[in-house]
Amino acid sequence: MIALAWFGMVIRIGHFDVDVFLRAGRAVRDGRDPYPTPGTTAVSSGYAFVYPYLTAWPFAVLSGLPAADTVFVAGSMLAVLAGVRLTGARDWRVYALVVTASTTVIGLQMGTLNAWLFAALALAWRRRDHPLSAGVAVALAVYSKVFLAPVLLWLVLARRWRAAGVAVALLAALLGVGELVSPLGTASYFTMLGQLGRAEALTGVSLTGLLANVGLPMGGANALARCSALAVLAGCALALWRGHDERLAFTGAVVAGLLASPVLWWHYLLVLVAPLLALSVPAARDAAGARADRRPSPVPIAVFATATWFLVTPHRSTAAVLAVTAAIGTPLVLSCLLAPGGPGTFAGRLRPTVPKVTLVASLTAATITLGYIAVRLAAAHTPSAHVIGSYLMIVGVLALLAWAARTTAARSTGAGDGAASTDPRQRGDNSSPSTEDHAVDPRGIAAP
Repeated sequence: MIALAWFGMVIRIGHFDVDVFLRAGRAVRDGRDPYPTPGTTAVSSGYAFVYPYLTAWPFAVLSGLPAADTVFVAGSMLAVLAGVRLTGARDWRVYALVVTASTTVIGLQMGTLNAWLFAALALAWRRRDHPLSAGVAVALAVYSKVFLAPVLLWLVLARRWRAAGVAVALLAALLGVGELVSPLGTASYFTMLGQLGRAEALTGVSLTGLLANVGLPMGGANALARCSALAVLAGCALALWRGHDERLAFTGAVVAGLLASPVLWWHYLLVLVAPLLALSVPAARDAAGARADRRPSPVPIAVFATATWFLVTPHRSTAAVLAVTAAIGTPLVLSCLLAPGGPGTFAGRLRPTVPKVTLVASLTAATITLGYIAVRLAAAHTPSAHVIGSYLMIVGVLALLAWAARTTAARSTGAGDGAASTDPRQRGDNSSPSTEDHAVDPRGIAAP
């Protein structure tokens, strides 16, 4: 699957985003300004460097290497695999599905930062009981992509005060250094981002773009999208107060970032894989109170990967490549749905025949129904076909959020948490070891 993604799709086209990073790196190395002139059309040309200034520094070194773009994309492939590993996945099917999800492939084709953002989020989740490493990972992710700023609130909602303090301090330091050395001040930089958002929102799949495409003024659409993100965060805070575990806060923070961002492309959705795999980990203890198998179930990622291919096809995919992908990917997805492996939310050995047929038929019917509804909604509001993708993106992230709320609800038989110890309101910061090594029963007693 990796070979198919790499040779069949990834290296067949130019890596446009990494070319922008490498040009910015060379400009920084030579002492030149890497930014376009604010207020000009160059900002939204697709070939301009519009990231925080310090983001260009690693590329100043990388740009001196031969085939630097291929080196970066290969490193991004490894970052995807590392991110999956950090979530605790050991099933080879999970790795294969994440690598060959359409969002992953498109991000690798373009040479984006998304693979590294996913790895950073996975690292932050894995090391959440370690304030320094979790805080550093969150700060670097937020600095690189501003739309991930709500992830800081995950640490706050989960009462991981020291990790939040580390993240805020490092982020402030990065912004301060950037303000001192960047040729573009912070205020001018955010003005440039606003210009970029207004120019690209209508052609992406963001909630802002969807609302603007159906008739709202851009300012109102942007405000409503941000209010939606705040509502998600407020709902997560209330749910945690009622006993849900912090996986919901982690998921809600990533979803809020996607909802609030005026610029959103399909390949951004790779960041959803981090909370998705975190949610796929079964509860610490099973219904009988025994220690449960903690490996992520492959079923959610199988559904996610399949959905991405229905939503968008990687660039310049030939009929032969698509046929081979379908021939290999379909049995892989069916294997996950019908033989999910160890205990968990989608637990069980090989499913008997009738549930197999029922499961596949119900998923097929749901897909057709959802697609039909999205097409009808889009046709009712605007003749522009690309808003169908925006509708489906919103439905998808809200479905993930609803599943997270259901999965993280408190259970009477155990911690109900593939995440941390007990209720974060009572736990405090880092008062118990990571559940990678210990389970915790309802009385707060660590199980051996």
